[in-house]
Amino acid sequence: MTLLAYDVAGHGPTVILVHGLASSRRCWDLIVADLANDHTVYAVDLPGHGDSDPLPGVDVATPAMFARALGTFMDQHDLERAHLVGNSLGGWTVLEAAADGRAHSVVGLCPAGLWQPIHKPIRAIQFNRKAALATRRAIPTIMGIPPLRRQLMRSGTERSASVPFTIAVDAAVAQADARGFEAAHDGALHTRFERAAQIPATVPVTIAFGDNDRLLPAPRFQQRDLAPAHARWDVLWNCGHAPMWDVPKVTTEIIRRTSTV
Repeated sequence: MTLLAYDVAGHGPTVILVHGLASSRRCWDLIVADLANDHTVYAVDLPGHGDSDPLPGVDVATPAMFARALGTFMDQHDLERAHLVGNSLGGWTVLEAAADGRAHSVVGLCPAGLWQPIHKPIRAIQFNRKAALATRRAIPTIMGIPPLRRQLMRSGTERSASVPFTIAVDAAVAQADARGFEAAHDGALHTRFERAAQIPATVPVTIAFGDNDRLLPAPRFQQRDLAPAHARWDVLWNCGHAPMWDVPKVTTEIIRRTSTV
């Protein structure tokens, strides 16, 4: 059994934050303190990411597997259900977890899986991974040079200059060090999210995409008919693939609004 690394802060209704492919729980650092004012906030590392070990004996790790790992984590913390928030692959993961009956509410920030199945790696994702691996030792230096920083963060954010240096470094290091990258990447190929009908209408769902998401652009990767029929669909202006970086205050507003419907 893989134990998920996590941080916890605050008091109140429980929110669980789930990062995307080749990321880590550090990606949420801009919004945790705000949410923790009125929520108990868990930020977790998915298997094979951050400080979490990969799923044992697994060569292909699907979002459904990650959802089950998240469910096990919730059981370990005596949480039958929680408000679930995920970005990218994490967005797909929390949708699967909601279909498993583990959600009070769901926020998918630029979620993966709302696509016709893809059969080839997405070039931008491969570039980010290779660039992080190639520059691993020099990442702090590179992130201190604005033109290089903009180039490396271009696919994820519209506002790289406003992302704190430490978060930018942590994001690039997470890209390089994600031991479960290949398994998670391959687990997202040839499939899509197909369980929307299993998420009850009593579970509020918000799907939010940046208006300039370069990793999962509309319309190919943003198919509304694959989301739950009752889901609210938001477009976030001047925003890329990581709303928690580009529009952190808007992100926390979305989470609060969805969790109190």
